[in-house]
Amino acid sequence: MLLQLLSRHGRNLGSSLAKAIRRPVLIGLGLTLYVSWITHQTNRQLTLVAQSGVDRLSMTMLIASITWAVMNVGQTLLLSASMRHWIQIEDQQDEAMLINVLSRLYTILVLLIATAALMVNFGIPSAAIATVLGGAGIGFTFATQQISQNFLSGFMLFFNRPFKEGDWISANNLEGTVEKIGWYYTRIRTFERRPLHIPNSVFATTPITNPGQMYNRRIKANISLRYEDLDRIQGITEDVKTMLEEHPDIDHNQIILVNFNAWDSSSINMMVYCFTDTTVWKEWLEIQQKIFLQIAAIVKRSGADFAFNCTTLYPAPDAKVTALKSTVDQISQAA
Repeated sequence: MLLQLLSRHGRNLGSSLAKAIRRPVLIGLGLTLYVSWITHQTNRQLTLVAQSGVDRLSMTMLIASITWAVMNVGQTLLLSASMRHWIQIEDQQDEAMLINVLSRLYTILVLLIATAALMVNFGIPSAAIATVLGGAGIGFTFATQQISQNFLSGFMLFFNRPFKEGDWISANNLEGTVEKIGWYYTRIRTFERRPLHIPNSVFATTPITNPGQMYNRRIKANISLRYEDLDRIQGITEDVKTMLEEHPDIDHNQIILVNFNAWDSSSINMMVYCFTDTTVWKEWLEIQQKIFLQIAAIVKRSGADFAFNCTTLYPAPDAKVTALKSTVDQISQAA
């Protein structure tokens, strides 16, 4: 009667749970009581062996009814609105897939426990039960190894938050914008606009680069000047450093370096090293372009110029031609 009242007048979840256990409880309890009554009526006519068999039958029906009720309760909870609210998955297909997997895992677990209870009921030694359950556990672990890794990695992503939806990430030569973080896989959109579905276990063993969590973006460049501009490079480096220290888009709390740092085969090199306030890639590119153009203006204003790969011949080709003509003229005059 209590179950009937709950199923009719209880709240949504309570009503569903009452409906889930009503039939198993009524049928299982009814059969168990019936067998007990029959046993009591014929108690004098049953041998000890028969009495033991009847008791085991009664316990088997009780275990079966409890297993039935527990499985129904689990399935009801997995399909409830409370479970959907807890897992918080927007995609209905992903939600259905996760609930289906959890339902199967729950069913297997309940059946294993019920099997162990039945084995105890029939007098099978505990060592044999432990062996069977241990073997089943090992087999289940190997069969679901990848699934377990992906789900555990999914929990790690939700709790640790190395990245979130909308972030641009790079991991193991995989790069793109995160569109969705699921329990089993994460979907990112590459810069070619292709979707990539990456198992979550990849993120558990692979370093993840997340530019969205940077505080600054770095500008680093080596600028090549001519060897004949060696006497001008001191003034150029000072002017460039002053420009960067006064630039509104450069983070002045970070290090700023402008130095003549290398002798190259056909140039002398100046290193520029600083950080922007913004971390947005598009804005960083625009700031870097402005700074490069300002550096070019400083170089031109100083009378210097940029170097390029070249080869200088000594003596110059014109000198060789002049010397050859002079030799020919001398030979002609002597003749």
